[in-house]
Amino acid sequence: MTAIRPFTAPDAEAVAAMIFALNEGEGYDPRLGPDAAALPAAYLGSNATGHCLVAEDTSGLIGCITLHTTYETTYASRGFYVADLFVLPAMRRRGTGRALLAAGARLARAEGGGHLWWTALPGNHAGQAFYRRLGAEAEAVIAFALSDAAFDRL
Repeated sequence: MTAIRPFTAPDAEAVAAMIFALNEGEGYDPRLGPDAAALPAAYLGSNATGHCLVAEDTSGLIGCITLHTTYETTYASRGFYVADLFVLPAMRRRGTGRALLAAGARLARAEGGGHLWWTALPGNHAGQAFYRRLGAEAEAVIAFALSDAAFDRL
């Protein structure tokens, strides 16, 4: 049975490895993602930037989701932006991704929220099909990111 629970400091190595695999699989330089030392500062304590939930079964951690508070004027509601959703490849298609998203939705609701919002890469057809099965609607957006030297110049 899979349990969903909040991230704790001892989870940092496993979650960092999952984020590395996610970034690598999406074609990003995985070395730019957080290492295990950065995760507790990001997701624990009074200065946390968001939430991280993990999925665990008898074999250990098998998935994670990271969420950040947002207010979307489109929906006139507070909610969460899902930054990362990852399930180990061998553990997919067993309900873990759905359970992580559902736990994120419950957490958003508990904090007064009413939506989850996320993006998917154009080539992630399996992910897009999964999201549609949940009832999510695709939005025609182009996401932009400003970082590194361009961020500094701005």
